[in-house]
Amino acid sequence: MIPLFYQLIEAYQPHYSLPMPTPIALVQNIETPQVLGIQTTIDDRRPNSVIHGIGGIQENQQIITIAVLGDSMIDTLGPDISSLETALEQYFPNKKFKIINYGVGASNIEYALHRLKNNYQYKDQDYPSLLSLNPDIIVVESFAYNNFGNTQSGFDRQWQALSNITSTIQKELPATKIVLTATIAPNSLNFASGIKDIHLTNLEKIEKTKTIRAYLQNIINFAQSQKFPLANAFTNSLKNDEGLPELISKADNLHPSELGAQFFSDTLAKTLFDNKIIETLEFKN
Repeated sequence: MIPLFYQLIEAYQPHYSLPMPTPIALVQNIETPQVLGIQTTIDDRRPNSVIHGIGGIQENQQIITIAVLGDSMIDTLGPDISSLETALEQYFPNKKFKIINYGVGASNIEYALHRLKNNYQYKDQDYPSLLSLNPDIIVVESFAYNNFGNTQSGFDRQWQALSNITSTIQKELPATKIVLTATIAPNSLNFASGIKDIHLTNLEKIEKTKTIRAYLQNIINFAQSQKFPLANAFTNSLKNDEGLPELISKADNLHPSELGAQFFSDTLAKTLFDNKIIETLEFKN
């Protein structure tokens, strides 16, 4: 079976943007609040942890714990991120995983830093700090859809938060592997159409998606400059500088569709495989 990652690239031949070595600023200086300043998850799925036995598992085999830290772009993948389970099965048929969804809708990356070391509530449910779970791998998404506006200071805040998050993990859990990820690209044509209480003009859709793309590129730049493994679903989901509509939910024109979730998950699993991250884990038991 050809992984979805390669099928999509062959079918769509997406546009590749050139990486930049430092944080970027857009030409226009548009003052924008969080793109998702209100709760915009499309259902009541809550982050949770589920153990998945994949392939021919032997008794007492080591369980590999993967925690995914993000906003609603992660939360809406479902509590068990079943699309990631499927992707991991293709790349690691003889491994056993525990997947933890630590996505919180309408939250920014600075709150993600808080959730590393502090307990919190989400949808009337209590969650322990992420570090207290001692995962083998922590995946950090960009939070580009809940950004600080189209200014250099906003890009710098994301960059600094990424630096704080990664350094905190390295200090508190030195054996834990860190993977950064940029989620799928937005499409300005129908961006956020269908979400209650969000009514954007065509110009606002263009401005907001341009800003989101800049923050997605910013985490790519950070990963490259700091030498972190990067699962780049953003670049490969672009065609003519717009997100591929097939990867975006028709219900809200914002979050990943089923195909988008598969694409993101396959990109992440492939990154773990290509960087030999599973093989280099120092198990803690």
